[in-house]
Amino acid sequence: MMKIYKFFILIVCLSVASASFAGDIVPGFDDADAIVDYSERQLQNSDDMTAIADSGLITLTAKFTPTEADTTKTDGPVIVTEVGGSNYGTGIFICDGMLTFGSKGANGSGGGNAVVESLNDTDASGDGGVAVALGPVYPNIETRLFVSFNSGTGELIAMINGRLYTETITGSVQVTNLAGNRTVSVLGWVPDPEDGYGVFGGLNNSNNPPALVDQANVVAMEAVPGTPIRGQIFEDAVNPDLWPRNPVPANGEINVDPAAVTTLQFDTAGDPADPANPNPDVTGHFVTAYSTFDPADPNNNVEALSAFVPAGSDPVQVPFTFELGDEVYWQVEEQINNAAEGSEENIAGPIWHFEALPAIPVITDSPDDQADFSGEQITFNAAFTSKTAASVEWVKAGDPETIVDDSDADITIGVSQHGDSYTSSLSVANLEKADQGEYFCRASNAEGSADSDSAMLGVKRMIGYWPLDGDYTDASGEGLDADPNLAPLPEQWVDGVDPAKTGQGFDTVPEPLAAAATEPIVPAPYTEELTVSLWVKWTGDIVPSGGLAGLICSSDPDGGENNWFFDIQPDGQLTVNTPGYVQWGVPQDYYITPGEWMHVAFVNDADQTGRLYVNGSLVQTNDDFMRSKFEQRVYIMCVGETDGQLGNPGLGVFDEIKMYNYALTNEQIAQQYYDIMGEDFCTDPYSESLKYDFNGDCKVNLADLAMFALDWNESNLYPQLD
Repeated sequence: MMKIYKFFILIVCLSVASASFAGDIVPGFDDADAIVDYSERQLQNSDDMTAIADSGLITLTAKFTPTEADTTKTDGPVIVTEVGGSNYGTGIFICDGMLTFGSKGANGSGGGNAVVESLNDTDASGDGGVAVALGPVYPNIETRLFVSFNSGTGELIAMINGRLYTETITGSVQVTNLAGNRTVSVLGWVPDPEDGYGVFGGLNNSNNPPALVDQANVVAMEAVPGTPIRGQIFEDAVNPDLWPRNPVPANGEINVDPAAVTTLQFDTAGDPADPANPNPDVTGHFVTAYSTFDPADPNNNVEALSAFVPAGSDPVQVPFTFELGDEVYWQVEEQINNAAEGSEENIAGPIWHFEALPAIPVITDSPDDQADFSGEQITFNAAFTSKTAASVEWVKAGDPETIVDDSDADITIGVSQHGDSYTSSLSVANLEKADQGEYFCRASNAEGSADSDSAMLGVKRMIGYWPLDGDYTDASGEGLDADPNLAPLPEQWVDGVDPAKTGQGFDTVPEPLAAAATEPIVPAPYTEELTVSLWVKWTGDIVPSGGLAGLICSSDPDGGENNWFFDIQPDGQLTVNTPGYVQWGVPQDYYITPGEWMHVAFVNDADQTGRLYVNGSLVQTNDDFMRSKFEQRVYIMCVGETDGQLGNPGLGVFDEIKMYNYALTNEQIAQQYYDIMGEDFCTDPYSESLKYDFNGDCKVNLADLAMFALDWNESNLYPQLD
């Protein structure tokens, strides 16, 4: 994640971060050490740059005042400072108002075919291409910036008018050609049409890159006429340890309690000769805190504290008070050898910031999703802090939202307080379908309210059951009756898998288009789980117009997003397709046998695990399967429809099609099979616990030990040993 720090910007120039050097743009750098240092525009200058390879260090700088056009160009990069060409190089550009770092070949193997996937491509391995959008650049504001890259460690540090950004590049190596062909551009200029811009380090020139880093779209910076220009390249990298460090509260910390934190604390800037120790030239610390900080215009900064602390031991502490709801920015300027505040000899550190506890309550724990069966009870829990007296209510999300009423005998709301900390619970007893929904806790005090994250309450149940006893009625009680594409023929209603137990079934062979579909539903909106099971006696055939035998699916008839497909492939493999049409299925030992009744099921857990069953046995698992959850029709005995006609109907007899909004267990699936067949079988033949089942009877016992003992003391060693 991008880490952002903010610096105070002096109106005349950026403060120096070294007792020894006064770099114009880079704190702690000596401008005399720059490999190239230009105060005029450059375009493909190949006269001055030297190679950068073994050190793996490079810092690019620039000073300019961009125009509105420079910061709003959305279809390509604007040149800032760059070095390199087709295969290797490094550069910084403005891309849609963002300072963007680009690199080719940082992986050491050359980047002529570098692929940049986005402006957050931080991986240099493989193709060698990198592009990182670091931070905004504002129009008509003089901009001083640098980007420092250590290819050996992958550390990338950039500062734009005092705002510091850091990122880590992976896959880069120390020994690589960061300077490429050593042609340098600073802001550039519009070339003659016959010449063109040339090729730039850090930009892509192949593999259809994003427009914002496409070499073909590059332009020179306009810049405000008459404003200063500077561009430098150093073979070095900045070291933030040479600035004031280790702030408390930590930079970016939130929910800081004004009652508990009464000082600003930090450690002295590091010694350039030994950064682990304080800089011996520091004689004091100028500490400034701001209640307002404007990165675009320092004139808008509002000072809340100005103090001087003589040098002493670390950590340095400065008394400071703030209020609930405040956002505090603060800076330490290290005094060097008794210099005055603001002197170029001093070390201007970063402006750190933190946020106080809000005046309104702060949610510290949100409820978790819950699901259970009708008649059961669930409990949601939440926690929050409030510096003043607070109250609690639980809300069911919706339009309009509903305040949960604890006068209902099935509703219990609990609240407990320990100082500033509160906990609350919502219990719902005697669950019923109407209780389903999203719930959240709302904590309120005199200053306002805060809502927890919402949690889902699901009621587990069968949501579709088509016994196919002479019609397509849903016997689950959910009212999900199916509608056939064509009216079924009388002869299609035949005996089911066990007429005495299951009644009739439906034979699709006489008229395959008599398969059916329901009205659109979201199968499991509050449980994130699904189970589908059915009995099928497949003929072994596929309809001429299809490539598979559909069992049951959820699909968009208009060709949009799809939820899932459950089907039989032409060779008999039972498969499930994810929304991306990446199918997975059962092993060959469990392919569907034509002409036989077989029980099949698939289960999708909330943790994105998919499970496939054949005749009660778990035979395949997918640890990364999650169907989509769009509101779509459910198609039974087929897979979707096109132009109003059902597609890929399965050929055979179907019976007892069931759908649940929760994940049935292995035992529950096994029971469905056993209830009909009444025979013993192995529920989990691929279980790790059966690896010593040598005789294949689905249990490990003395018989397996006897088989193992048959080979006891056998040896093929030579010479033979007793």
